[in-house]
Amino acid sequence: MSKGCNLPEELYYFIEKHVWAKPEDDGTVLVGMTDVAQSLAGKIIVVSLRSLDKTLARGKSAGTLESGKWVGTIPTPVAGKVVAINEQLKKQPSLINSDPYGEGWLIRVQPDDWQADQAILATGVEGVAQYRSKLEAEGIECNS
Repeated sequence: MSKGCNLPEELYYFIEKHVWAKPEDDGTVLVGMTDVAQSLAGKIIVVSLRSLDKTLARGKSAGTLESGKWVGTIPTPVAGKVVAINEQLKKQPSLINSDPYGEGWLIRVQPDDWQADQAILATGVEGVAQYRSKLEAEGIECNS
């Protein structure tokens, strides 16, 4: 935890964009918003995700999100093809607020080159320390 933010060490973070990636045993990668992102956004009311089979470049939009105080795109930390979207978010967008690393995941991607993406993302104790430094520098605190 940093400033009230939950930052699991096993995830891979695209720190600048407040999104995470988690490699799965089947070779796919789950993508979601961090606790920091959901905290900054506030109560999420609408989530619109890219369609299945859509190929995304790293940093491009995986979908859009609307909260009481923010509307914007959600960049993907991994390049590849969307092989699953979290349909539950259509009915319960607040899952991103309550469980950003579990039931609030956004998309599952078949990565083009996980090794290359992984090398750019922050992970582990060092990655979480980098993320904490950014949060402190920007005065960001989570209220989760």
